[in-house]
Amino acid sequence: MDEFLRIEYEQCLDLIKYYDERHQSLVKFCAGLSSAVPSLLLAIYQLGGQAAIHFWEFAALIAGVTSIGLLALFTVLVQTRLYFIYPVRQVNAIRRVGLDSQTVFSNNQMYLDTNFNAFKWTSSHTLLNAFVALQIGAFVSMLTYSLCMGSYGEVRVTPVAGIGLVTSILAFGASAWYLHTKSKLHPDKSVHGREG
Repeated sequence: MDEFLRIEYEQCLDLIKYYDERHQSLVKFCAGLSSAVPSLLLAIYQLGGQAAIHFWEFAALIAGVTSIGLLALFTVLVQTRLYFIYPVRQVNAIRRVGLDSQTVFSNNQMYLDTNFNAFKWTSSHTLLNAFVALQIGAFVSMLTYSLCMGSYGEVRVTPVAGIGLVTSILAFGASAWYLHTKSKLHPDKSVHGREG
């Protein structure tokens, strides 16, 4: 393997590690945020007194801001997945070239596919994206519940839960479509909108 391909291979491996760690870190942050916000709201609710008078308005505001924040982080997760697959494909292509030039080694046990889609049901990134999409839905449900309680003093849980579930499905479905569509394109076209 020539020097350029060896360096390219090593740098792509570094990019794979970087994007994978970035994805994991973002998911951890989302999980921490999703557990901290309800704890904060429960603590404020326990105060009672003056804090309880405007609790539902405050809860709606916090749930709305958290929903938007999680949606922004979800967008970064999806884009990170797209960025992740290009160095993986490059590594596979270089591996194929290296193995084709080998006469001694003929029992490859590693990946060679350079055409796989960014959206895979069995990918850990996909499962973690679904987890964050469910968190978005939970906070949209919390927002809806808080608005209803603040306005009407009562709420039916089933429609509120349904709104959250539909939100989760829409977020995850949009991400699946985006990844499926964009990963079919050349990386320059996919990321920059034009081929370089």
